[in-house]
Amino acid sequence: MLRLPSLATIVASLLLFQAQPIHSLGDNAASSSEPIPPSVKVARSRAPQIFNAVHSSMRQWGSSLQHNGMSFFLATVPEGVLLHHGNSNRSSPTGPEWLAFEIEHAENFARGWMGGPPRRGGGGAPGGGPGDGNGPPPFRKRDEEQEVLAEWQDHSEEEDQHGWLHVYRTTRDLQFLYVDGMGAGKTSMGTLDSQDYVLRGLNGSEIRRANAKDEGDDEKKPPNGGPARGGPARGGPMDERARAMELCELCDEWGLQGVIRMEAGFEIIKCDFSDGMEEVQVLQRRDPSDGEGRGRPPGSQSLRHLEYIRGLAERYDGIGSSRAKVDYSSMVSAFFFDVNLTNPDAKRQDLPRLVSATEEGLEGIRSYLERVVEGRRNDPARTIDWQDVTDIVVARYSERIEFMAEVVESVHILEQEIDFLLDVFVDYSDKEPDLAGARERCTDFYLGAITPVTKSDWLVYAAIRSVTGRLCRDLFEVRSVIASRKKSSDSAVLFQSKEILTEVMNFLSWTRFKRCPSCGVDEVCLVPMWPFGTVEDYQRPGCSNGSQAEGSESYWGGFRGGPPGNGKEDPRPPRRV
Repeated sequence: MLRLPSLATIVASLLLFQAQPIHSLGDNAASSSEPIPPSVKVARSRAPQIFNAVHSSMRQWGSSLQHNGMSFFLATVPEGVLLHHGNSNRSSPTGPEWLAFEIEHAENFARGWMGGPPRRGGGGAPGGGPGDGNGPPPFRKRDEEQEVLAEWQDHSEEEDQHGWLHVYRTTRDLQFLYVDGMGAGKTSMGTLDSQDYVLRGLNGSEIRRANAKDEGDDEKKPPNGGPARGGPARGGPMDERARAMELCELCDEWGLQGVIRMEAGFEIIKCDFSDGMEEVQVLQRRDPSDGEGRGRPPGSQSLRHLEYIRGLAERYDGIGSSRAKVDYSSMVSAFFFDVNLTNPDAKRQDLPRLVSATEEGLEGIRSYLERVVEGRRNDPARTIDWQDVTDIVVARYSERIEFMAEVVESVHILEQEIDFLLDVFVDYSDKEPDLAGARERCTDFYLGAITPVTKSDWLVYAAIRSVTGRLCRDLFEVRSVIASRKKSSDSAVLFQSKEILTEVMNFLSWTRFKRCPSCGVDEVCLVPMWPFGTVEDYQRPGCSNGSQAEGSESYWGGFRGGPPGNGKEDPRPPRRV
């Protein structure tokens, strides 16, 4: 029979681990000449961010709301998984290119060239963004976001007129670096910070120059956005081509196959299509000159927009455990390090940035990541599924906390709800129950059977325990407020209790709190997913039928209006909350 470690053993180990010297995982600051190490103390101070990064990993919903990812994980795509690629060429790519987990995502790029260089050579830069608003892809996009990863190549007349949809099957387990958040979103909001500052080692001025370079010389650009005449191929939006190439160089050094990222759908930058995959199908797409397409009635685009978003919504809670397996014991996060993550935008202090992090801090993150990859790559060592732990905590408490904070108007109902949550931790064998012991049991309830193995495990453990500790402390405080109601009016007890519950909701910042109520069968819960979505979609996600009002303010900047159709093809109200 397997014997589980006692809680005392785990806590003692954590304290010993926390006291390790700086080169291992200390809490002291490094000298200015050394990379900054990860720290248990810092992990505790940023516990909600670490908890939420684990909970939202490889999930479209949470990663869309907390889109400035600060963390990296090793992830494995097992043998036998189908992946998809759309381009304007029947031939399969060879070098670095993009792959989509969902076939509809890839089909957005399976389009002909219409007589000129492609907007996405060989299918396009990873995360380059589907569509331009003039055809089947469901997102309105600026031309400058339709850039190439591969060089322009000559195509036959037949290929000029059609797109091609390729399907691949993995022939062995493939290991990737997963970049969390909206890592494929080409924005200046911080979605690319972890790649540019940590993985590429760029500084702010280098990033600004690279982005400015993308604008190029308009007089030399062909009208469809291909390579400038007499010059090199452009780098794609936000320096995307150079980013992909440099990430692949790094992955080659680390023995990885590429990078997994997310935009409106999950994708892979696959560095070598000939390694570990076989093409199982390639299909020619419709002739683009058919407009809406043969057999498609006018107005059919609204339904296609809805169905595309519905497909994305199916991945809100996970991409599917059999298609990508995250090694949570390999987690490396900027939240582990004593680095400045302040957002220079005073209005968005909820979103972390790396723009103010020191060189020593960034080097500390990168060097620790390199050591973790080296130690965990192809390592059969046990992995702790920390996401399972966060899931069970969120599932038990999220709706009940929200119910008490926002719905309950009776002290009696509030007392029943608190008793339901907390009585299981109280030992009533004593005349005066030990509430301090009950709080400890509440804090450690889902952690007691877990023995951290890696340094990253200990950091995640410390963060999750800090979150459950604060949660349980505040719930027991509400219990005490209710118990003392004889000294206060019911209204005062409700006010004080709701104030505590609202504060803990703000502390937790669980993305579950922003989920829509149940939507109709002709609607989906909509949140901004680059490159579409509005400010309102972020502030108050609501049920949508795929239409969007003309002139709505894009969450990602400007007034781009979202999916084509702009609400004109469907008279129904576009959203409800």
